[in-house]
Amino acid sequence: MASNNRVGTVRLLVSLTLGVVCLWSLQYGEFPPGVFILPPGVNKLVHMLPRRRVIMFEGRDVQVSAVETEQQADMLDGKKRRVAPMSLPFGDVSFDYCMMKFSQFVPRLYNLCKSLGFKKGKILPSIGFCSDENQGYPTLMITKHFGAYPFNHGYIGGIMALDRHGPHAAHADDVVLIHAPHVGFDPGSQVYGTYRRRQIEAGPESGELQMSGTCGKMVGLMKPYIQAYDELLGRIRARVEGDHVVISLSRELLPSQDPREDGIFLKFDKLLAKGALDDPVLRRSVTCVFPASDSFADEFIDLMRTEDFWDREFDWHSLQDPKLSHLLKEDMFGFTKKRESLAGEEHRLERALLPNLPKVLTSPHDDELSAALICMQSEFDRSVHSVAAEPSYKGKNLILITGLNIDISPAQDLQEAFPATLFLPWSAYVQLRDGSHRVIQQLDLVADLCAQSTENPDAIDLEQSITELFVRKRRRITFFDARTATKKSAQVL
Repeated sequence: MASNNRVGTVRLLVSLTLGVVCLWSLQYGEFPPGVFILPPGVNKLVHMLPRRRVIMFEGRDVQVSAVETEQQADMLDGKKRRVAPMSLPFGDVSFDYCMMKFSQFVPRLYNLCKSLGFKKGKILPSIGFCSDENQGYPTLMITKHFGAYPFNHGYIGGIMALDRHGPHAAHADDVVLIHAPHVGFDPGSQVYGTYRRRQIEAGPESGELQMSGTCGKMVGLMKPYIQAYDELLGRIRARVEGDHVVISLSRELLPSQDPREDGIFLKFDKLLAKGALDDPVLRRSVTCVFPASDSFADEFIDLMRTEDFWDREFDWHSLQDPKLSHLLKEDMFGFTKKRESLAGEEHRLERALLPNLPKVLTSPHDDELSAALICMQSEFDRSVHSVAAEPSYKGKNLILITGLNIDISPAQDLQEAFPATLFLPWSAYVQLRDGSHRVIQQLDLVADLCAQSTENPDAIDLEQSITELFVRKRRRITFFDARTATKKSAQVL
């Protein structure tokens, strides 16, 4: 008996020691913040710690746990983030401690629904996804865990079809709307907006698979705007002249008696000194030279004093130089397009992006990632107002959840049938049968999801369900002939 007690004591001390090592590693950065592998027996220690919640992550080869103590909660408040939140028009988007595998997200969402009073077998999901084939895996996961193939609320590009609420509501007692634009990610190049597709070869002799823009709709829409922005940078040059900075602009960029209805334009009050547009320093055949605004001049002079430019300080420098392009801030230019060319649902994505393109193009992140996140935010805002006002959803339990699907591109030599999709939650709207409703912001939504189990006892076996369809045989289909009031049967092959 005493021997057993000693063994138990030793095991406890080992577990405590390993737990302290894990927590020390967490604090001092030996492991990614908030994520560490727990040895056997330490889970009990974890649950004894002061905490807000315990978050489970799924690693490549093992399942790992992340403990959010009060100290880690501070990380979520932005004090120790490895990746700072991205500032966007509808609020900052956080990435640390927020992304999760889609295979974890869906059972957590289902269990969250159950905890709010949604009834098993009476929930009909609906998806607001792009039509891209790599969105098939998320759709199958939703089918598996909710026990029903999802209704469709989506247009290509991740735009929500908000005229479909009535049919959706008529098909179930409780409803869930899952909206997610998507963006590809290639781990090899660390670039967003691209994805390796199994169905396309780069060349007949290479045998390699083609990298393709993802979301293709987003990439295609952005292409002419990116080109116009690059050309604009090439038509702006700056140099130090005495103790001032002057800017040379192509005459095509200057205001004219026939203002352009399509294209890119400069906001001269931000770029040039006050009143400079009416009083240029120098007029040339195809360009004009103006004094720069104080903010532009200060930043330009600081750059000219760096090692990259010190020996060329008084030369003309094009803003097309990657080291200078950031000097054209998002408030210094914009895009315009004829209203009639933006009409209709097929142009809704472009309408949402157009006023935000300067922010997208000047962001330090990949354009496709920033654009997808803006689509995510703007569509959630639009969808909440539509869903909340929809009469057919009254008296039902409802969740509208929006996030971003991140499609991890498979390696060239590892062609899985489906992408390893990650889900980044953004926000949710909950409306219950009793009329209560609320919006859940990102970090609270992540906490609510992570408080749920990734196990779902109500999930269906997709393979078994499909097998049963093949085994079950139907010989005839009956038709009723209204004219003769008789039934007739058609033979099934």
